Amino acid sequence: MKTENFEWNGYKATVILPDKPNGKWIWKTEFLYAFDQAEQKLCEMGYTRVYYQVSDMYGSDRAVRLMHEFHKYVVQKYELEMKAILFGFSRGGLYAFNYALYYPEYVSKIYFDAPVLDLKTWPHYGSEEYNQFLKEYHLDEETHRTFQNSPIDNLKEFFDRNIPIFVVAGGSDEVVPFEKNSGALLKFARSHKIEVENIIKPTCGHHPHSLENVEPIVSFVEHK
Repeated sequence: MKTENFEWNGYKATVILPDKPNGKWIWKTEFLYAFDQAEQKLCEMGYTRVYYQVSDMYGSDRAVRLMHEFHKYVVQKYELEMKAILFGFSRGGLYAFNYALYYPEYVSKIYFDAPVLDLKTWPHYGSEEYNQFLKEYHLDEETHRTFQNSPIDNLKEFFDRNIPIFVVAGGSDEVVPFEKNSGALLKFARSHKIEVENIIKPTCGHHPHSLENVEPIVSFVEHK
């Protein structure tokens, strides 16, 4: 296994190469090494792990454009399959969702873990992240109240892409409120008879992410 850290287009990137790469790759859109037991196992199975640190952009249009240019670069550089498997943890859910929304032909499937999907519930009002988000999206407190371009506002268009997704979340999450984020996505899917694999941990908060037994995640990634 080999790890390459480098800068591309002004932002840090990491590529973790397995001993026997199979051309498939996991793109974790935030928090590369957090709760990464599933990614470690998949890397041992031949999956390349990729991270591009366009942090503090909250899945904005600017972030998505940067991601797409980076995507094309790593596919060519490391001889990877064109379609990525996205892992969207917490705020990384914003990046994974919006990237798939705009570039569905470059995404094979998505694993969401306690994802932020409603930008009216997180970042929390008055925090440093909140102020960064307003600046990135060219909003102020008043225009944020009527903002309607969170992932949760684009679910129909997203599901029209027919990208398989797997959701893991804590049913008692108060940091990224379950009912207005993962819960809202699953409710939409149920009401439209869309099958979404999911594991909800009823008493779990925002942490810990992932699962004690990562086999369901690995199975989702491996499922043809």
